[in-house]
Amino acid sequence: MHARVLRRLLIALLALTGIALLWNQFGMTSTLVIDARSPFHVEALDDRANPGGRSVATTTREAGGVGMDCDLHAGYEWAFCELQIEFGKGPHGIDLSRYDAMRLWVTATGPEAQQRVRVYVRNYDPAYSKPGVAESEKVNQLIYEPAEYPQGYEVPLARFQVAQWWIDEHPMTLDLEAPDFRNATRLAFSTGPKVEPGPHTIRIQRVELRGKLIPASTFRLGIIAVWMLSVLGYLVVDSVLNRRQLRLSAASQHSLQRLNESLRLETRSLAEIARTDPLTGALNRKGLADELMRIVRMGEHQAFPMTLVFIDIDHFKRINDSLGHDTGDQVIRGLAELVRSAVQRDDLFARWGGEEFLLVFRDTPGPKGSAIAERLRERIAGAAWPEDLRVTCSFGVAEWHRDEDLNEGIKRADEAMYRAKQQGRDRVEIELEDDRLGSLRSPPPGGSAGSLRAAERSPAG
Repeated sequence: MHARVLRRLLIALLALTGIALLWNQFGMTSTLVIDARSPFHVEALDDRANPGGRSVATTTREAGGVGMDCDLHAGYEWAFCELQIEFGKGPHGIDLSRYDAMRLWVTATGPEAQQRVRVYVRNYDPAYSKPGVAESEKVNQLIYEPAEYPQGYEVPLARFQVAQWWIDEHPMTLDLEAPDFRNATRLAFSTGPKVEPGPHTIRIQRVELRGKLIPASTFRLGIIAVWMLSVLGYLVVDSVLNRRQLRLSAASQHSLQRLNESLRLETRSLAEIARTDPLTGALNRKGLADELMRIVRMGEHQAFPMTLVFIDIDHFKRINDSLGHDTGDQVIRGLAELVRSAVQRDDLFARWGGEEFLLVFRDTPGPKGSAIAERLRERIAGAAWPEDLRVTCSFGVAEWHRDEDLNEGIKRADEAMYRAKQQGRDRVEIELEDDRLGSLRSPPPGGSAGSLRAAERSPAG
């Protein structure tokens, strides 16, 4: 079971790893588009602010993008025109470091045989930049010839380099000289190096910055971390399970003994439930039959004669109909408790069905059993019952001998009980084997209701 679960988890983890790597490779892409519809500010710059500068640049907007027309004149030592897209003013730029590459759809014309364009990404960093001083922002530079890439030019941001002239003007430590895109303020397109005077144009149809939502290196490190955590978790769980298994193995003998004992107790409990009436706790018919068989197997001379006593609650249907079944159940439970408290432990007491009960007195002749039944009848009639009821019972008594079928004895006791019903209820009727009929309407001398447990079994009873 443990190995099967481990295999399933391993297969699931491998599948998820493959899916995640494919998603990172071919999906999970974030794109920033810059075109004529972008909200960024666009302006054209030229060299007229510098000594001798006479170049004039103007911004143009067309349906296909934004552009710059430049009339470049000699005069300034490094004459230029520049189209600038502003993301924000330092120190507030945007983070382009999460993008891997830039794709450019740019056209450029001019008098040179090879018309090149310089692409600038300016970055603000408090370590070397000053608020409001654009020249202090680092210049990440790329120079290329747009005419060679009419389909667009895609370049990794790692190909950008910091302009050497900017480094010369802003000396700094080596760790700060590397390209930086974490707080880009402007993207600019400028006329190229060794530019010739004359009309120049730069048209920008579209710029796309593309990158992964999670960089590939970071994503792979994350996958490695997940695998390491999974292996660590497996080792921890496996260690815990092994320790638990060892503890269980060490205590297995004791556990099995306890389990066997519990099963034996459970079996006895289920057997007891199958033999008893759930409402009263008295034996049911099966339980009574089992007990009688057990008594007979112990030896007939110790059991016979037996007295069978049928008990039926008088007018029980009237109690149920007038006061409800809950009250009827209380009466049945109360009767069972009263009978059990009045007879000996060796006597068998069973609920025969509904409001009928059967008592079996071992080694007791019929007349003596009838006397016990009479005292029990008086105790029931004088007891306190729910709802201030007066509850009485009709008793049928029969003597059962060893050579007689049990069903015959029960039949005679049942007939005696019905005769008690017919003769007015709340009475004891006895039917002996030789069909001598009689009735006991009052307790016999020599005892009281409190002596039912043992006194009626004595020879004097």
